[in-house]
Order: sequence, then structure tokens, then C-alpha cells
Amino acid sequence: MKVTPLFISLFLLLSLSAWAAEDEFSTEFGYLSSYKEAHAKALETKKPLMILFVTTSCPWCQKLKHQVLKKEEVNALIHNAFIPVMLDKETEEFPKSLMPFAVPTLTFVEPKEEKKVFQIIGYKPFDEALGLLKQAKVKAKEESL
Repeated sequence: MKVTPLFISLFLLLSLSAWAAEDEFSTEFGYLSSYKEAHAKALETKKPLMILFVTTSCPWCQKLKHQVLKKEEVNALIHNAFIPVMLDKETEEFPKSLMPFAVPTLTFVEPKEEKKVFQIIGYKPFDEALGLLKQAKVKAKEESL
């Protein structure tokens, strides 16, 4: 296949569009976009981190954000219990010990030791995701005692 300037232009346009959508979600729903900033806030507030690992090309990541994380009950639970941060696993800087196996992945991290305390791998429908988030809240609380 010959790569033409038109193909390159379309690829760049789609990439920028996907990046803008990620940034829009982070802003609208109050997710931080820097691990370092989120970690500092977690230490300050004594709340665990909730890292949403995504990639720009992941359709399941979009489905999770739009069908689950945008729901008021889920969003309220997340902001009440955690410091949420959304990171692109392919481009963002974060401790490599937190690298997810797949995306989307929600990783819950105790901030003092920077250790995983719970993980939700893959897309989960609303009811299942809500139950797992409640389990993550309990587990993170147990780990911080």
C-alpha cells in the first residue's frame, strides 16, 4: 500500500480528534491528566488514586466512558472515594509497575506506597461496574488503615 499525503492527513486528523475527545472527557468529568499531579493530590487528600488507562484507538474505552463513567451515580462514587486520573497507556508517564495488561483498565492505587490495591480490567456494564467500584472503595480503605 502506498502512503499518500491524503492518507497521512486523514490519519493525523483522526488522531487529533480522538485526543480532543479524551481531553474533553477529562475536563467535563473532573479527571486529572497527569499521574504526577494526581499522585500529589492523592497524598494531600489521603484518597487512593483511580487510574483509567485508555488508548486513543480503543473502542471499549469509549464505551466505558460514555455508558458507565458518565453516569451520575458512578461519577459521584468515583469523586467521593478516589482521585481520578485518565492516562493513555501508550504515551503518558507513570510508574511502570502500574502498566495495565489491557485497556480499558481501572487501577486503584494506594498513594503512599504506590501499590495496586484493586483492578478492573476491560469494559463492564453499568451494574457490574458500579458493584466493582464499591468493592474497590472498600479494598482501598482497608489498605490505607
